[in-house]
Amino acid sequence: MSWLSKFSLAQRALIGLMSIIALAFGAIAIPQLKQQLLPSIELPMVSVLAPYQGASPDVVEKQVVEPIEDSLEAVDGIEGVTSTASEGNAVIMASFDYGPDTKQLVADVQQAVNRARVQLPDSVDPQVIAGSTDDMPTVVLAVTSGKDQQALADQLDKTVVPELKSIDGVGQVTVDGVRDLQVTVTPDDAKLAKAGLTSAALAQALQAGGATVPAGSFDEDGANRTVQVGGGFTSVAQIQDLMVTGTPGSKPVRLGEVAAVKQEEAAADSITRTDGKPSLAVMVTMDKDGSAVSISDAVEDKLPALRKDLGSGSEITVVSDQGPAVAKAIEGLTTEGALGLLFAVLVILVFLASVRSTLVTAVSIPLSVVLALIVLWTRDLSLNMLTLGALTIAIGRVVDDSIVVLENIKRHLGYGEERQDAILKAVREVAGAVTSSTLTTVAVFLPIGLVGGMVGELFGSFSLTVTAALLASLVVSLTVVPVLSYWFLRAPKNTPEDAEEARRLAEEKEARSRLQRLYVPVLRFATRRRLTSVLIAVVILIGTFGMSGLLKTNFFDQGEQEVLTVKQELKPGTSLAATDEQAKKVEKLLADTEGVKDYQVTIGSSGFMAAFGGGTDTNQASYSVMLDDSASSDDVQDSIEAGLKKLDGIGTTTIAAGDGFGSQDLSVVVKAADANVLREASEEVRKTVAGLDDVTDVTSNLAESVPRISVKANSKAPRPVQRPDARPGRRPGGQGHHRRQGDPRRHRARCRHPVGEARADAGRAAEPEAGPGEAG
Repeated sequence: MSWLSKFSLAQRALIGLMSIIALAFGAIAIPQLKQQLLPSIELPMVSVLAPYQGASPDVVEKQVVEPIEDSLEAVDGIEGVTSTASEGNAVIMASFDYGPDTKQLVADVQQAVNRARVQLPDSVDPQVIAGSTDDMPTVVLAVTSGKDQQALADQLDKTVVPELKSIDGVGQVTVDGVRDLQVTVTPDDAKLAKAGLTSAALAQALQAGGATVPAGSFDEDGANRTVQVGGGFTSVAQIQDLMVTGTPGSKPVRLGEVAAVKQEEAAADSITRTDGKPSLAVMVTMDKDGSAVSISDAVEDKLPALRKDLGSGSEITVVSDQGPAVAKAIEGLTTEGALGLLFAVLVILVFLASVRSTLVTAVSIPLSVVLALIVLWTRDLSLNMLTLGALTIAIGRVVDDSIVVLENIKRHLGYGEERQDAILKAVREVAGAVTSSTLTTVAVFLPIGLVGGMVGELFGSFSLTVTAALLASLVVSLTVVPVLSYWFLRAPKNTPEDAEEARRLAEEKEARSRLQRLYVPVLRFATRRRLTSVLIAVVILIGTFGMSGLLKTNFFDQGEQEVLTVKQELKPGTSLAATDEQAKKVEKLLADTEGVKDYQVTIGSSGFMAAFGGGTDTNQASYSVMLDDSASSDDVQDSIEAGLKKLDGIGTTTIAAGDGFGSQDLSVVVKAADANVLREASEEVRKTVAGLDDVTDVTSNLAESVPRISVKANSKAPRPVQRPDARPGRRPGGQGHHRRQGDPRRHRARCRHPVGEARADAGRAAEPEAGPGEAG
């Protein structure tokens, strides 16, 4: 590799110009690097969410899970399918290997689910979710106000959402937590009978009146016109004015004359509060070119104006923000890099006693780091926890190559040799050692990026960053350092006889140096007592392996966190209201805990995390606790844990640092064909695991029986003839959906029946649930 130095010295101006161009290009490219908490990872998993309100787990399994599973069996590339059937919900997770056909697999899963729709109950609308780390919200805001939730949501859509979407790098802004509006139609039995109508007739009228039906086409003036009849309901008045016809010959009547039509909020399936007040969540997700730090700073800058736009009585709280954590990590890297450069300069200044040599190193080390960052920019990679860690590791190794080459050049120049010959000879002596040591280190880190699966996806950018930094340091040490040495370092001007004398004096000085006096005796002992030296090395090796068990291992070191996550779980089947009552006890504890800045609780939520095993039911609540800047996360966590133990009736609670991504959870899967055997084995495993050292919060997700009411028809009683189009899963009374024009929120139109009438009409009044834009 010494030929690089020979070429560089011959083309010194070119090397200098290329170095300046690299630094200038780095000054332009580095600020454009994305800054994220985690690298972009496409999870090797596709989830299908299929809510089936009111259905028991066994019904969900038979009518929802099994048809979807059967359809997924035809998709090539799926490694396994895991399904969970719970009260009113089904989650089917299909896993596969990483590869270039990931997007095609997701499309195939979507097609398989579409094929299975014909076998599902009409009220089940399965949703396919393929997640990645980019789908994690960059910033989550909680908005509280004394206004009605619908009014607040409208105001957020008009003011806050457009402002946040205008930020560079923001991909999506969503408002979550607002309850749907529904139009409830409650028939009056006496008026129905007088008009000769039934609830089924109302349902049919709603379905027909809210549907858009094609009615053919005709030609006019050389153009073909299509005709459609009807349209979706856009107001409550339209539903009230709908004309309903009963028995043949009877007079049509307005629906509003025989039924009460009222718009109201749908029943809540989740509750969200911030600092004890009902709130809506505004989630900001960045696009593929976004930067968490720049988005975080932009949101922070806009908050005062947004608070002003919402008016008095409204408050915006930052619940989650990736920006500060990323900025803190980058600041730490900058500090460590600066310290590394400073110490390298000091070491060179002390050992070489040369300001010129110090200047050479001060230029070569930053240049190596800049070249590595340019590689990240060209590969569209981001500065994240892994790439920052890789740069931190590489900085120490980057220093080595330049120092070794520079020290040897300085030594040869001290011998009185001619400048160019001294540089070439010095580089030739150490080029092999520097190259081999650098490539050996590269050989350690580079294969990590070539591994498949999660390891390759997660640590690929880490491997590339270390490799780029090390190779850059090698190239710089063999090209830039010799050129800078030629420009900055000077050899003593002596005759050849003086050069020989200078070499002799320099070698004698080296032999008398403090470093030589300390190292040579150790080297002499090691070479003379070879067996003893080997035994000492073996003892140290064994001792090192013995102490490795004392090291803590985890996925990500949480460090000092500004957020704590608390999870609460009550007995399965607990209602939303009962869970809310117990959650208020925990909220009071958090409000009284010193060091807690803000807190948010979500009860009965489901969404992106539900698709990957993180969803919650009405018996569960999750808390996000934001800490004061001066508070210690460990102290606050201990205080919360002590307070939770004193509360009665709150169920099982767990607390962890961070947002839960780096939590050190271990799952043990227990399988058995018999339910009783499974229950006994699960409890035995739980007790055994709970007895292990350093293990806390051991729980079992074995399903418990949830009380339910089962209604069965009397087979001996006369039954009405069932309509041929009635199918399982269709709700009595014909529930449907419609949208208001210009209003993206969904509304429902639903008929209510008295209990006795519902039982009598159950076989003939079942109607399909219409999709958006329809009413049935």
